[in-house]
Amino acid sequence: MFAGAVVSGPDGRILCQLRDDKPGIIYPGFWSSTPGGHVEPGESPREAIVRELKEEFAIEVADVQPLAVLVENDEALRGTYHAFTVALVTPMNQVRCLEGQKACFFHPEEALKLRMHPTSRKILNRFLERKNGAQTST
Repeated sequence: MFAGAVVSGPDGRILCQLRDDKPGIIYPGFWSSTPGGHVEPGESPREAIVRELKEEFAIEVADVQPLAVLVENDEALRGTYHAFTVALVTPMNQVRCLEGQKACFFHPEEALKLRMHPTSRKILNRFLERKNGAQTST
């Protein structure tokens, strides 16, 4: 089981991570718009995403909201992915990249142009559908 999150900064850009390009990494050198990782035994997906974001970027987040649960059956991606949206509390200029090659902020529509991990792309599309649906209903 995996947990990932679309991390929104105060300016609307989202945190994206360039995955490591080394043996054993699935989709090496691809971007992720939903950084995160494995859910540990006894841990909820919500707890896992808060922990993973702290481990990978030394950040604090708030307003953790469920976005989607995706079940991937493709051999390389097999698993259940719990996706969340979170608000970045840490100042954007203090985000550090402790895992992966680098971390950058992109407007969500710009992020879709990146060479992206397929599950991350699906989750980003869900995020944009929700965001655009909310905009049209107000």
